[in-house]
Amino acid sequence: MRQAAEWKPGAAVFDRGSQMVGVVHEQRGPKVTLKRPSGLRWDTRVVALREANDREKIQLAALARHSRNMRDLAAFRGRG
Repeated sequence: MRQAAEWKPGAAVFDRGSQMVGVVHEQRGPKVTLKRPSGLRWDTRVVALREANDREKIQLAALARHSRNMRDLAAFRGRG
């Protein structure tokens, strides 16, 4: 029988179940909690994950920039 993969927190992965890229937040046995730069979190099974490819890593970076820009815009609008 094959051993379940161990994913380190911060690893960029693609979840085949949700068809989304995310970052590993934590792993508890066969369950993994993933997080997107927007703050969205979800749980999935370790067998549904694979390492993110280069395009998906670029997508994560773009999502992080977008989330940061939206937070900055909200803070700017809140000053007035």
